[in-house]
Amino acid sequence: MNPAPPPKPPPVQALSHIAIATAEADALADALVAALGASRGAEELLDDGGLRVVFVHAGPVTFELLEPRVSGHTVAKFMAARGPGLHHVSLEVDDLAGALARCRERGVRLIDEQPRAGAHGSEVAFVHPSSLGGVLFELSQRQRR
Repeated sequence: MNPAPPPKPPPVQALSHIAIATAEADALADALVAALGASRGAEELLDDGGLRVVFVHAGPVTFELLEPRVSGHTVAKFMAARGPGLHHVSLEVDDLAGALARCRERGVRLIDEQPRAGAHGSEVAFVHPSSLGGVLFELSQRQRR
């Protein structure tokens, strides 16, 4: 008799970050540092300069502050409709293509059918909030070394 194969590890490895949409990333970063004893991390421009992201670290939690720099950016549209606040929760996966395939196989609606560039050289894809309790989830795979 053949032994059963070892179980596959779960697709999600860790919480990558919590993203907050804001018109003033510097002011929010300063508030998080003052209130939570957080530390300010790196910042980056994404989407051809249309989105500024500022990272803030509070213990084991990373916040990604999303500051749209053009009115047509999806985060600007999000804020126009809903105001500032929680934008998405990012989950780290080891195999983004595999995680997307798993979602598709189980009928989960995807915003991104294929991975796209994220901060820090990562690849990301978003899962539609209608499939997971009204929350926008980002699946993120770190840059391969």
